[in-house]
Amino acid sequence: MRARAVVCGLVFALSACATAGGPHSGGGHDPNAITAEEVDGSHESNAYDVVRALRPNMLTRHGQSTILGSDPGIVVFVNGTQYGDVQSLRRIPSKDIDQIHFYSASEASMRHGTGYPDGVIEVTMK
Repeated sequence: MRARAVVCGLVFALSACATAGGPHSGGGHDPNAITAEEVDGSHESNAYDVVRALRPNMLTRHGQSTILGSDPGIVVFVNGTQYGDVQSLRRIPSKDIDQIHFYSASEASMRHGTGYPDGVIEVTMK
């Protein structure tokens, strides 16, 4: 009888995991990406306001603070080219945005090289 209870518990747990809404299951959103549809639906006028409204955590510094020198903070890239700091997002009209994606320090180093301890926000334009 105990074995049957364990099996039933495992089946329940696995079915709950299989039906949980993950970022790519259609039941939720990716916390590190903002789609064109979400940008359009936000009715914000620039990229900074879109991020602030939809994924404010992207604007939070994620790296370690340092006393050895200045840290660039989160760096913005547009279509693969370095664009500026987080405030530069204010100069990007939301109507021109295809996607906004946040990359952690390790992801940013694979895409853009080292030197981004707080990560990168990459904007892909239409």
